[in-house]
Amino acid sequence: MMNRRDSLTFRQEIKFRNKIVDHLSDWILCISRSHDKPRLRELGEATMEAIASLLVSLPLQTEEGENGTLMEAKSELFQKYLKLFMKFIDDPDEPNHTQMNQRQIASSVALRNHTISAVSNLLSANIECGLTHSIWLGYHSDVQTRAAFLEVLTQLLQQGTEFDTLAETVLSDRFDRLVGLVTMMGNSGELPIAMALANVVPSAQMDELARVFVTLFDAKHLLYQLLWNLFSKEVDLADCMQTLFRGNSLCSKIMAFCFKMYGANYLHTILEPLIMDIQTPGMPPSFEVDPTRLEPGENLQSNQRNLLYVAKKFFDTIISSADRFPSQLRSMAHCLYQVVLHRFPQNAISAIGSAIFLRFINPAIVSPVEHRIVDRKPPPKVQRGLKLVTKMLQNIANHVLFKEQYMLPFNDFLKEKFDEGRQFFMKIASDCKSGGCMSPTVSFITEVNIYSLHRLLWLNQEKMGDFLTSSRDHRAVGRRPFDKLITLLAYLGPPEHGKVTLDTQFSGDLRGLGELMAKRGNSQELEKLRTMKIFYQAGTSMAGNPVFYYIARRYKSGQVDPDHLLCHVMNTLKEFDKRPVEVVIDCTFFGPDNRFKQTQLNRWLMLGERVFNNLWQGYIYNCNTYLRDYIKRHERILSPSLKGNRRLVFVESARKLEEYIDLDQQRLPKSTVSIDEDCTVFNGAQRRYSDSNKDIKVTIKVGQSAIQITSIEKTKLLAHQVLLNDIYQIADVNEIILVENENQFELSLRNEGRSLHFYHSNSNTVADEIQQIKNKYEISKSDMASDHAKIRPTDVPGTLLNMALLNLGSNDPSLRSAAYNLLCTLSASFDLSMEGKLLETSSLCIPANNTLFIVSISTTLAVNESHLTLEFLEECISGFRKSSIEMKHLCLEYMTPWLPNLSRFCKRTDETKRMKLNVILDKLITMTIDEKEMYPSIQAKIWGTIGRVEDILDNVLDSFIKNSATGGLGSPRAEVMAETAVALASANVKLFSAKVIERLCKVLEKTCNAPTPNLEMHLMWNDLAILARYLLMLSFNNRLDVANNLPALFHITTMLASTGPPPLRASIHGLVTNIIHSLCTCSQLEFTGDTIRVLQLSLTELSLPNYYDLFGLDKDKSAAVTAFRSSYKEKPYSPNTGDPMPLPNLEIITDTLLLEILEACMKDIPNCNWLSEWTKLTRKFAFQHNPAIQPRALVVLGCISSTTSNAEIKYLLKIMAQSLEKVHPQEHSNVGLIEAIVIALTRLQPLLPQKSPLHRLLFWIAISVLQLDEVTLYAAGMALLEQNLLQLDQQGVFENECPQEVFLRAREHESLQLYFDHIDRTVALSFKKHFHFAIVGHLLKGFRHPSHTATSRTMRVLNLMLACIAKYRRCDKFEVSKESIAYLIALLPVSEEVRSRCSTKHRHPETIEDDQGPVFSVNPHPPPPYPRPTSPQPTPETSSLFLPRFRPPMPMYPCNPKASPDFGQSRLPNLDVKPKGRILPQPERRISTATDNVLLDEDVLTDYDTRLLLLTVLATLGRNANESEARILFEYLAEASQVFPKVFPIVHNLLGSKIVTALKEFPDGATLSAVQCIIENSVACDDSANQHLANLQSMGFGGLWRFSGHFAHCGQLEEKAELFTKLLRAIISTCIPGEELEPDESNASSLLTMSTNVSLSSSMSSLSMSSLQSPTELDHFDLTASVVGSRFRHVSSPSNERLGRKNQTGGR
Repeated sequence: MMNRRDSLTFRQEIKFRNKIVDHLSDWILCISRSHDKPRLRELGEATMEAIASLLVSLPLQTEEGENGTLMEAKSELFQKYLKLFMKFIDDPDEPNHTQMNQRQIASSVALRNHTISAVSNLLSANIECGLTHSIWLGYHSDVQTRAAFLEVLTQLLQQGTEFDTLAETVLSDRFDRLVGLVTMMGNSGELPIAMALANVVPSAQMDELARVFVTLFDAKHLLYQLLWNLFSKEVDLADCMQTLFRGNSLCSKIMAFCFKMYGANYLHTILEPLIMDIQTPGMPPSFEVDPTRLEPGENLQSNQRNLLYVAKKFFDTIISSADRFPSQLRSMAHCLYQVVLHRFPQNAISAIGSAIFLRFINPAIVSPVEHRIVDRKPPPKVQRGLKLVTKMLQNIANHVLFKEQYMLPFNDFLKEKFDEGRQFFMKIASDCKSGGCMSPTVSFITEVNIYSLHRLLWLNQEKMGDFLTSSRDHRAVGRRPFDKLITLLAYLGPPEHGKVTLDTQFSGDLRGLGELMAKRGNSQELEKLRTMKIFYQAGTSMAGNPVFYYIARRYKSGQVDPDHLLCHVMNTLKEFDKRPVEVVIDCTFFGPDNRFKQTQLNRWLMLGERVFNNLWQGYIYNCNTYLRDYIKRHERILSPSLKGNRRLVFVESARKLEEYIDLDQQRLPKSTVSIDEDCTVFNGAQRRYSDSNKDIKVTIKVGQSAIQITSIEKTKLLAHQVLLNDIYQIADVNEIILVENENQFELSLRNEGRSLHFYHSNSNTVADEIQQIKNKYEISKSDMASDHAKIRPTDVPGTLLNMALLNLGSNDPSLRSAAYNLLCTLSASFDLSMEGKLLETSSLCIPANNTLFIVSISTTLAVNESHLTLEFLEECISGFRKSSIEMKHLCLEYMTPWLPNLSRFCKRTDETKRMKLNVILDKLITMTIDEKEMYPSIQAKIWGTIGRVEDILDNVLDSFIKNSATGGLGSPRAEVMAETAVALASANVKLFSAKVIERLCKVLEKTCNAPTPNLEMHLMWNDLAILARYLLMLSFNNRLDVANNLPALFHITTMLASTGPPPLRASIHGLVTNIIHSLCTCSQLEFTGDTIRVLQLSLTELSLPNYYDLFGLDKDKSAAVTAFRSSYKEKPYSPNTGDPMPLPNLEIITDTLLLEILEACMKDIPNCNWLSEWTKLTRKFAFQHNPAIQPRALVVLGCISSTTSNAEIKYLLKIMAQSLEKVHPQEHSNVGLIEAIVIALTRLQPLLPQKSPLHRLLFWIAISVLQLDEVTLYAAGMALLEQNLLQLDQQGVFENECPQEVFLRAREHESLQLYFDHIDRTVALSFKKHFHFAIVGHLLKGFRHPSHTATSRTMRVLNLMLACIAKYRRCDKFEVSKESIAYLIALLPVSEEVRSRCSTKHRHPETIEDDQGPVFSVNPHPPPPYPRPTSPQPTPETSSLFLPRFRPPMPMYPCNPKASPDFGQSRLPNLDVKPKGRILPQPERRISTATDNVLLDEDVLTDYDTRLLLLTVLATLGRNANESEARILFEYLAEASQVFPKVFPIVHNLLGSKIVTALKEFPDGATLSAVQCIIENSVACDDSANQHLANLQSMGFGGLWRFSGHFAHCGQLEEKAELFTKLLRAIISTCIPGEELEPDESNASSLLTMSTNVSLSSSMSSLSMSSLQSPTELDHFDLTASVVGSRFRHVSSPSNERLGRKNQTGGR
């Protein structure tokens, strides 16, 4: 039959052939399951041959899937056939050829060949859904299956299969082909498809077809041919001229549409002036010429003249417009003239005239508003005149005189114009094509026209087939065009049911709903719902109403938003807002997933009345048990609107639905309708409900895909009688259990976890029928789902090439042969340039070891066919995952030659190719991560090769970072990427390392765009952390090219040190270690022995616990172990909880490690500019707002800068002022920035010009920082203060002027004085009243600082002040004076030297106890007088040691018996006892000057204010002292109680609680003796403590004891910051000369710079108290500068041992 297909006429051929294939596949299924296959082999051979012939060019047709898409259902059907056929090819039960006779062997070979042909034909005709789902067979584990599939592909290529249908544009391409078929013209000018459609289309569709035909044919420049064919047919069928074009034929409608489409502008141009002219203002003239219709007062002759005038004007205007007549209409007129001339020669011209006026000009004259000639409707009299004019014009066109009596006067006018009219018609009917009057077409093909054409062809295809078969032109034209048409329609499938409407009008009821839904809906969601076809409109009911369908099973709760669905329903209904509608609710397979929750159901019901207010009838189709239960559960909600409602009808079958909707108008889903097709019905069954033990009579229907259980008895539901129909898909049936001898069987359901029990007299038959259907489903069920990506036409050569090359290396000879043949056919089909290396030959013997041949083929193609690179590599990666280990190695071998071609696709001008390149890189990365066994080979072959392709390294880095970020820092994916970076860099270390470093620097810069408090919170954090890990991996063995990148690496280190989780912190530490190691081992750089020793020493120190702490690491764990531990995320890391790096730690890392290494290396490298490059990188961030990085950059800038200027310091002060304005109690980022600026100022001050006014102002800035009373800023401010004093002393400022005068003069500026006074009052420490005690008041707080560094620095500053005073006074440093007493008192509890240099007047001989008690001792060797300081002489052994505070001898003080009250034995122990042991005489103490240097000398300290402040300081120290300090202070307080008895009461007032504590906790006699003396002298004095406190307040020192207490809370910072801000702004605006520095001018070359040879103070924070120098040793510091090269260093460092070694090796 198929061989004689051209001689046969099919009805619904595609559907018919699909049905035959389906039946024959059942035969094949039965044969494959038969136990007697040899006997049935010939039947199988014949059946498969028939299937192969039927599948030629046969598009599969099936019902749409449940999601509404035909493609998925078609794919499922394809896979069903494919699995069946492939199983038939590789039947494991087939005997070997050795066991078969010759006939059987021939039959077996023939069967295999027919099966391969069937698969080839199936795949060729359905390539768009088949190739993607079958391509995986080329990698099947069974080699025979693979070989068979390669043969299929070879045959597919040999058949010349077109792969264009794989394109994304396949749908539009098919529509273009559809238009091409319809507009196809035969050799004789015939249009077979178009004319067939024109002859069978119903009258209701003619208007739509006319629009489509005119638009399409005009766009194809074939409108003339269409009109010729249509006019010819119309004229041939006309009986006479009078009936021509008089009916509502398609010709008439096409002619009318042409007039409307092409003549609108022409009509408007010629008619608008005419009609406007006759509408004169006022009373228009009358044109009535019928005497019976004249109004009173009208004159007949006048009206006749008016009408004749207007008619003549109209006629003359129209006649004169022949040249402006539209070209398309002229062409139509010419066509009409030629056709009529052939049949009615004498009437050809009149036919033209009649058509032009009757259907074109006259309708526009009569109805000018409707034709948009004028905007307003003419008056009735004018309308009457226009109508009479058209009668005259039409008679002229028809060449006929009037017969009406009242029109006879106009016949003369008609006779006069007959010839002119004839000439006009002749002129417009002339052949315009040769005359060049054709204008460019204005028609274009729109989607609406395409969809309309599709729908018209689909609905009328069978009628068209019948017409073509019976047509007399059938033999001339043949069936070929129609066969193409029905095949193309089969590919396109049925058209959409609903029509697209442009109407945006909403009713009042729907408008509110639309506004509500607009909040939830969007175009994408609504389009998705439209394609799912949950709710759609199709067809009409018997009442003529549009019918809507709601498919309940397509709504999935949780997957579809009910509000979006409601919006979709509203949009679908809006076109029929004013019309009654009917709704069919298809409840087939309704279950728990398809229900609405109660809240959603309420919303639907609440809005339902407005949405369905015009509902005519509603139908519930296939109501089942679950729907019944669902309705009963919500009966209270549903009853008010649905119970007993006659508009609601329950329907259980399509036959029942046919009572309301004709069968040809029903548009239920095919999956619903097909349930009733090919069913086997079993009546008389009973269903047992186990929960109620009740039997219900049912009918069982077993279909091809489902089982229906329909109840016989009706159930009452919502006051309706309902037949329940439970439908179960065959896929849900898990097992059929037959109970013997009881006529009972059981269906076990897979998803519901329950069973259905049935009774039937013939239960065996029922069970067997269900089992047979289930077996068929199981055998046809697709278990071959492919994970292959969608294949495009351009993918085919590369995909098949990889399949051929990979299988060519197989161990199976038949598979190698099939692969070789495929390779040959592929080369020929796609014209691949193989340089004559291939020749297809049957029975070719190919050895298994042919790797070199495969690689050579691949290399040749990689060079000659490089455009296939992306597709080939993509398929290589896909096939790699499915291959064995041996084949994977082969795949890597032939992949490698293609990798260099990737550089072709990285150009930014072609974004599509760049995206494809990125896809390939992502897949290669995934392959690297997943293929653990192939990891080394992939690293070497793939990434080693890609690393040599310089052009794509940026793309590779992008992909690496993206994939690493996907897994997150520390994930296996990120670690593999970091390790793979090493393989990439191996081929081009210099380029790749530069790109990684540059990328990291750019990411750091991007953090400034949207700054965050810390880096871990930034969106770019993952990229930063991942790139940092890359740097660590590359840093070993100098893969970072340190010779060229050291400044950038150090810059990155300072920005990222101690950030992120511990592994990342360890990574930065490891990076620094590896960098130093690379410097030591780098062959590019040659260093001296001293430099090498410095580097080696740095390596050693990096592993010390102190440096672990600096990098934020656990001292007890190895940094390398932490950096490379297997699990990064032992604990979840939160960016908000990470401890930020203390800025002093960064200062230490920069100054004592990185900078020292840099400078040591620079000495051995001529013209090295590393330091300037580092400085330039740092400046970028130092002057940009970025809370996470700017503080770090400022600290580093201060450490590494070798120059500065007033302008730069001024800008730093501006930043500080801005930061102070933004200080917030809960915001610490600004505090960190202020601290960084203070540190930078500390480091930059020595670089300022000596005459800069900033030196003195920085003293007050440092004091103001201390006044902020913030613990972190206090330490930084103390460092700035120390540096300032050292710098000014080095300049000799204190040689001839006391510090008080120097510093007070700096604040006497008019613009500053007000702010300073305000600050003094706020802090309650007055510098004007007593400068030195005000300083001490600020410094005392340093003793309470939690940092030992700050405490030590406080002691050094006090000693510095003593030294500065001594230099001015030309006296000993410890000489007691009004200027020095404040500092001596402050140092008293912490300085043994102060206590030994300053004596007391009232000392008793001290005792040395024997074994029975305490022994008092004295210093037998007092230190020599303090010499003039020269230069620092620290030793490696002692320079950083902090000496312990020695407990001084405690004297016994005599008490004043007169003043001693009786405390009683119980309150105070008896202190008047002699100590045990012998009494030793107290030796005379050496003092610092030639005379006695008494600390509390009433002759020196004569004024009341000094004494009051002195005792207040002593009391404050005692109040805040620890136990050892308190013992010392009580001794001197006892002394003060006797020396200054009148002022002493203030001590008791401030120290009362401390005295009580001493009495309770200090058991030694010396302390108790001192306490007793204090108490007795306090009591003996006048009770004037309150007066002293008042005097202290009046002096401006009310805050002396308060400020030295605990550090203030953050909440108290804002007020002080505000005052400081005002002061800074005043200083900036009035006291600092020089130009302004803008952020973009922050490079070193733009600043007014100069360097000075000065020394820096120790502004670094040391590692521990043990690393600090003692106050005694600090006294020997040289206050003049020492210079090392062009850089200035602190006089102390974190490690004296380190300093000692570096002094020996030529370091600092």
